[in-house]
Amino acid sequence: MELDEDIFSCILSHIAETRTLYLVLTALPPSHLLFPSALARLWQLPVYLDSYDSQVAAASQKVLDYLLEENAAPPLAESVRHLVVAVEQKSWCDVRLEIPAQVVALHERLPHLLRRTTNLESLEYHNFPGLDMKSEHVQALQNLRQFRRFAVDCALFSRDREIPASGGPYAVPGDLSAEYDTENWELEPFISTVGPKITSLDLRHVNQTMFTALIDRTGVFALCHNLEYLKMDITEGVWDWTGGGSPSMGAEPGFTFPFLGFPSVERFELIVCDKTLTGSARGPMDLVHSKLLTSLTIDVRHSIFWMAFETIKVFEALSPLDFPVLSFLEIKDHTRNTRRYYWESADNSLGWSREGRAYPGFVSSFLGAISTGALPNLATLWVDERVLLPRGISVQNLLAAAALPPSSSYEPINIVEWTRSLRATLAQLVSLRVGFGAIDDVDAGVILDLCEPEKLTQFGFEWKWSEYDRDEPISTGLLDQLSRFPRLTDVHILFPRPETYLPGLPDPDIDPRTLDDVASIFRCNGSISRVGIGNSLVWERHPSEPSEILIVSDASIPSNPGVPKFYHAGYLARDPSQEDISDNASPPRPDRGAEIEQLRDLLQRILT
Repeated sequence: MELDEDIFSCILSHIAETRTLYLVLTALPPSHLLFPSALARLWQLPVYLDSYDSQVAAASQKVLDYLLEENAAPPLAESVRHLVVAVEQKSWCDVRLEIPAQVVALHERLPHLLRRTTNLESLEYHNFPGLDMKSEHVQALQNLRQFRRFAVDCALFSRDREIPASGGPYAVPGDLSAEYDTENWELEPFISTVGPKITSLDLRHVNQTMFTALIDRTGVFALCHNLEYLKMDITEGVWDWTGGGSPSMGAEPGFTFPFLGFPSVERFELIVCDKTLTGSARGPMDLVHSKLLTSLTIDVRHSIFWMAFETIKVFEALSPLDFPVLSFLEIKDHTRNTRRYYWESADNSLGWSREGRAYPGFVSSFLGAISTGALPNLATLWVDERVLLPRGISVQNLLAAAALPPSSSYEPINIVEWTRSLRATLAQLVSLRVGFGAIDDVDAGVILDLCEPEKLTQFGFEWKWSEYDRDEPISTGLLDQLSRFPRLTDVHILFPRPETYLPGLPDPDIDPRTLDDVASIFRCNGSISRVGIGNSLVWERHPSEPSEILIVSDASIPSNPGVPKFYHAGYLARDPSQEDISDNASPPRPDRGAEIEQLRDLLQRILT
């Protein structure tokens, strides 16, 4: 039976891994009837160029040659929709003093490419450390009618390692950042020309010097009526730290964050140091209009790598009445904890074992207002670690109204009010990632009892593997709980079985017990269509497969944009031989070399 082009295109639309698409394209000659459909799907995904090492830089140059081929009809560059460029180098040295030729070569050819990518919709520009965008790059973007999304590294490199351990003599706030902040991207040419038409802006590595430049342009930002999504990483540099002790990244809790001026931001994602949010103040939440937000993500990182500021007080200053249309709320509480990667051992020197931070005011006041009619649209709540659980109290103590032990929590606990708040919250959710720490099957039952079976479609959690034997199958108690939800489509276990490393491409070495766990979850509930274990390791239900399940993302590139954002949490696969595997916030730099070489070979086939 011949495969219809429309059906073939529909099948391809479910494939987000370029490796699979290249296999399809390699199997088809360019003259084949279905080849254009496969190629069209490939062009819908990002095109990568990189200068990180000589081999990938050479492949990127060949891709540029083919994209800019004058005799191609139509020009291949016109097919590019999403471009991800890394004009970066391996060395952390000052980029002003030493710039590899391969970095310069890619940087110089980009304006020509951008002028030819007439259908470009998004550009993701990486230059940390590397070369920033210049006015000639911006000029090339001005005439792109469909260009709407932009992401960029603001700082060109980091000087954090140069800051003395004590900061030197105590300084006036801002003096140390002025001394150690690096050169930044010159945003003026971009903001005043391309800025007003974009709908999405992602600013990475914003230091205080860059932030000051942003504040000076609030008048220009006020004209950016199309901007709906803003993501800001304000963890770069020491900001207003005055010295003394270990260098402390990010702003102090008393730092003033004025309104940036963007009039239409509806989705705000903030990457921020824990220290910045330790004051009972709105802080960086003043950067946007809360009343417009439909989606809010607060991604909390370490200000000092070896310690955590354990009490995050920003929610003491936030009124739920200021978020009348909020439907999506996420808190990523990044902690250093390597114990969960291992089974219990006589060797207790396995590294970090920190619990998550406390968020006073979040449950009792912010979510608590749901029972009185606030946050009526909140349907998605994704929190991790122990954001919802007071210290010293178990899930069963809290939610099952058992005897309440003394609490070491910063916040005085009224168990009745706390439980009432969580009951009202969980009952209205469609998607839930729970922040009760690691849970067992009894905990899962207590939590899910508060959810509405006819509403809940997604459930994510950290599983307490330590409560079970190494070779024990996933708990039937958990499976029984999951089976009660007829609309449940997605299940995500944030951390895999201890000591099961996920190496990624080309063939992930998935532990057989993990495969059994995944299969059991699918079998327990016919409505479940996806199961994830860790960050971006995802299976889908496929009846045509012998096992009836198919891995669709292998966790080699966390967080994989090809899978739902729901699975962009939990353990980030990294080589356990590395010195530090405790950082659960920063994924390893993606290795796009093989993908770029595959694109090079494909374009060569098309043109020759």
